[in-house]
Amino acid sequence: MTKGKDPKTVGDHHTPQFLMDDNAFKTGVNAMSNLVFDYMELHTP
Repeated sequence: MTKGKDPKTVGDHHTPQFLMDDNAFKTGVNAMSNLVFDYMELHTP
């Protein structure tokens, strides 16, 4: 959610009214990428 927005007035996830905080996107992508790479490393034959 964008900073300064009231959580009661914005849409839920997976709806057109949902507003994502673009500043958090980089952190989320980085975290998920690290999880994928760690999983792949642990499950490599």
